[in-house]
Amino acid sequence: MTQAARRRMRAFLRAAFLGTLTALVVTSCSDGHLDVRSVPAAGWSSYGGNSANSNFTWAQPPADLAPSWTRDAGGTVTSPIVMNGGGDVVVSARTARGCNFTVLDYRAGRKNFCKRLADGFWGNAAVVDQFSQPYIGEPGRFLALTGGGSIRWRHDGPGTPTSAKFVAPGQVLVTTTQGGVSIFNSQTGDLMMPELKLWPTTAEAPAAGLADCVTGGPACAISAPPAVDWGHKRIVLNYFPQGAKTSQVKALGYNGELSQEWTADLPLGVVGPPVVSNDGKTVYAFARDNKLYALDAATGKTRWSHDVGDAGFATMSVSPDGVIIPAGKLGAPLTILKDEGDAVTEVARRDDLQTAGLSTQTTTGTAWAVVRTGADQHLELIEVDTKTGATKRTLPMPESKGFATGIAVSPNGQIAVATYAGTVYYFDAKS
Repeated sequence: MTQAARRRMRAFLRAAFLGTLTALVVTSCSDGHLDVRSVPAAGWSSYGGNSANSNFTWAQPPADLAPSWTRDAGGTVTSPIVMNGGGDVVVSARTARGCNFTVLDYRAGRKNFCKRLADGFWGNAAVVDQFSQPYIGEPGRFLALTGGGSIRWRHDGPGTPTSAKFVAPGQVLVTTTQGGVSIFNSQTGDLMMPELKLWPTTAEAPAAGLADCVTGGPACAISAPPAVDWGHKRIVLNYFPQGAKTSQVKALGYNGELSQEWTADLPLGVVGPPVVSNDGKTVYAFARDNKLYALDAATGKTRWSHDVGDAGFATMSVSPDGVIIPAGKLGAPLTILKDEGDAVTEVARRDDLQTAGLSTQTTTGTAWAVVRTGADQHLELIEVDTKTGATKRTLPMPESKGFATGIAVSPNGQIAVATYAGTVYYFDAKS
């Protein structure tokens, strides 16, 4: 075993031990019994990297990061990849046959397991707990799997679940394209509180409205993953009311029961998933007028708006200190913004870069982004300084085309990138 491998193994075992120990300590009951409740895996456990959808990581990618392996997913990858606490990659792909949901081992990209889920699930990223157990939805049902891919429990219901989130230890939030909002016990699958049905009527076919989910149209009640603020027990949705002309930002509370807190109507409607700030005081969302809006998380009132030119991928990276990197349209320049409270300022703009997907910020004050370059428009992974926009390093993505559907970072700083064309690229320390 190499020195690097030993280092990664020690780090993984330490993280696993500490995660398990924390769960045991936190969930100890007064009668001496232990209730080991699931929590998000360390690292990149869900869509957006965390419950808030902020695409930010506390991990530090190593200085000698380099390409490690690539893997063909067998079809297009239309949702962001996620990673478990050990750095394994969880991929949802749209394949013609065979497996379309796969977990790849961090060491060489070999399959830990794979399954075929129902057609229409492929827009969803899994959420993974500290035991490397994935939770994923498909049309008509939500599944809780073991680390080996067996079904632990399932819940059937109308619509197709969006990417799920943990809302508390042992509690998994599931929202559906037909307007259902449920919180389940992650161990048993039992409802933790009564389901909230935002649409009064639902279609019989579970895949009904999926085409509108891609565009955020009226036939899809909830077209994007929710954002969750654990501290204030608040869920924020991109929600299209039944019979309405435009979608809106909707906030729900979940303190013992699901309750509606506020709604915010943005010009021409909302596009993409909302994001909650690290302190839980601000909600960020794109509107169809191509502006980014910052809303007061307690009331839904607008604090500021900023014209981004084109909402593009309608997602963003937000750091705890308010640095925002919108994912513009394909080929858009890299733009770095700073939330100043009642206004927003532009920190840097790189017109020489052609972005090709969402950026991910790290605790070191840098961001990782995929850009197009050269006459053949191949893709590269770059790291930039979020204070100046200056490029710090560039890593190759051989034979890559199109755009990236997400950048995930493990607790040890390994980076995984998936392209829409269907290739997973993995970067690890050289030594």
